[in-house]
Amino acid sequence: MEITKDYIFTKPIDICKELNDWEKSILLLDKIDFSKAYKENIQAEINSFGLRLRMAHLEDIDPIIDFLVTRFIRDPEAISKYDLYRFIEYGHGLIVENEQGHIVGCLFEIGYEKEQTKISYSIRLGIDESVKGKGLGRLLTVYSCLLAMERGAQIKIGLIHSNNFPSLHIHVNQVGWLIDEYHYNLGNLGLCFEFSLPLTPQALLVNRIDLDKVRSYCAEHQEGIDYLYIKGDDIETIKSVYRTKRFKIAAIVCPKQKEEVTMLFALPVELLYAN
Repeated sequence: MEITKDYIFTKPIDICKELNDWEKSILLLDKIDFSKAYKENIQAEINSFGLRLRMAHLEDIDPIIDFLVTRFIRDPEAISKYDLYRFIEYGHGLIVENEQGHIVGCLFEIGYEKEQTKISYSIRLGIDESVKGKGLGRLLTVYSCLLAMERGAQIKIGLIHSNNFPSLHIHVNQVGWLIDEYHYNLGNLGLCFEFSLPLTPQALLVNRIDLDKVRSYCAEHQEGIDYLYIKGDDIETIKSVYRTKRFKIAAIVCPKQKEEVTMLFALPVELLYAN
């Protein structure tokens, strides 16, 4: 089964993080050994914070619901206990606990198939305020990608509110996802981005964004031709960009000052799919 070509992208090296020596070394491994080494690294990093990463079990459903209510106050009923049962039994659930055994982070996944492509769909990444700033969102997302890759999924896909800039920063910048679609007609779900990442060792490491490189790229290239710079709250421009399908958002440029607006950095489609 081949991956649908629409999902096979590579962000240009000019805007991406350089690999460190350890990352270069695990890229030499086969997919299974790559995943094992990367998961062990993530587990060790989480342990270093005095926290524990584990798989979710059915008996965790009630405490998970209690935790999710604290993280998704606007729509606490968006995921039911039945949903969690499906995610845990037929996909996977990840839980981070503190030393007292309280849930401080979670992420869930379930598998689908579309156009003969095996898809891992992520939902409900939640991190408690007490452990913000430790990179747990990134670590859980990558760990979920690795589990899905081991199980034969070819693409990781997610849907996120278009003004959830902290989560967009995690997925698009820190993990390397690409925003494929903009949905503005999903009713109660609001304005949402759909984004994806190919589940290969290379894609998991080479698409992460270096924001200093993005700013340099903008200084050296022509806006409107080589890239687009879109205000994060400019709904009409985002609509237009995804209607014409000439550009896709490849990075989230976070403001350096509170009063500044988050910007969305988009690249020509032919550049992203050149390889």
